Amino acid sequence: MAGIQIDGVNNKIDFDDDQDTSISSATDDTLVVEVGGNTLATVTATTFTINDGTTITTADNTDTLTLTSTDADASVGPALRLYRNSASPADDDELGKIRFDGKNSAGEDVTYGYIQVQPADVTDGTEDGFMQLQTMVAGSSRGRVSMYSYATVMNEHSQDIDFRVESNANASMFFIDAGNEHVCIGTNAPSDGDDASFNIEATGSKYAMKIFTPGTGTAGQLRFHNDNGTVGNIHISGSTTTFATSSDYRLKENVNYSWDATTELKKLKPAKFNFKADASTTLEGFLAHEVADVVPIAVDGEKDAVNDEGKIEPQSIDQSKLVPLLVKTVQELEARIKTLEDA
Repeated sequence: MAGIQIDGVNNKIDFDDDQDTSISSATDDTLVVEVGGNTLATVTATTFTINDGTTITTADNTDTLTLTSTDADASVGPALRLYRNSASPADDDELGKIRFDGKNSAGEDVTYGYIQVQPADVTDGTEDGFMQLQTMVAGSSRGRVSMYSYATVMNEHSQDIDFRVESNANASMFFIDAGNEHVCIGTNAPSDGDDASFNIEATGSKYAMKIFTPGTGTAGQLRFHNDNGTVGNIHISGSTTTFATSSDYRLKENVNYSWDATTELKKLKPAKFNFKADASTTLEGFLAHEVADVVPIAVDGEKDAVNDEGKIEPQSIDQSKLVPLLVKTVQELEARIKTLEDA
């Protein structure tokens, strides 16, 4: 009958509010709590089972729930297990969730963050798991970390949320500027309004970047690609470095060996100058826009260009692109000298 039933033979106590029959003798040393004919909790010598949801409440700052293990071996400490014991498991079932809830300024309950795990594949032998961590961002729940079987993704919902890794002396040793699409090393804002996607800025007296390959044999250091394929490489070998641009004959057509290099060379105007930022150093070279009129491929950028902030977007020059013109001019001069010698 309803009430408290005590079975001294089987060491069982049953708290029952229903018109139930005598308590079961199937398990020894048992405490059973029943409400409305439903078993809410069962305590045995080794387990404590709660069949429906439970709430543990504290009114102060003491620990609400503590799991303690006194096991002395190195295998495992206290373990919290979330177990979905489904008879028909399916991909993407929610296995468990840890939620962090609280009030907002309007007194509404809000889930400010949660950790959730799902099986991406329940097929025997190829099981995959998926875990995600979400938090509230500007009033919406957003994925901060998602762990798939094939990738770990940060900021999956494409929010303007930066990612930063600190070193001992630099708060932005590695920094992803989500809003401006920048990846930075050593800084959280590219200097001088740089619009490059990837920026490395030196800290202290260190080089901004070093590439090291063990050994002394020929090794590729950098390779440059576009939709046409490989367009350049940087190789090292022994004590030398080779900066190479693509020049394979199979990539070229309309090859012409008969053109007037001397006339073109005379259009170049070598000069002596110093840069305004280094008035004490005199250099020999060219003004980029003057070379662009003769050998356009040697010059990068536009004359008098400025960026969005009104700062100079300087032209630059690859003087190695002048070598074919110089070689062809020497060959033409050699031919003329030989003609004079033979006359």
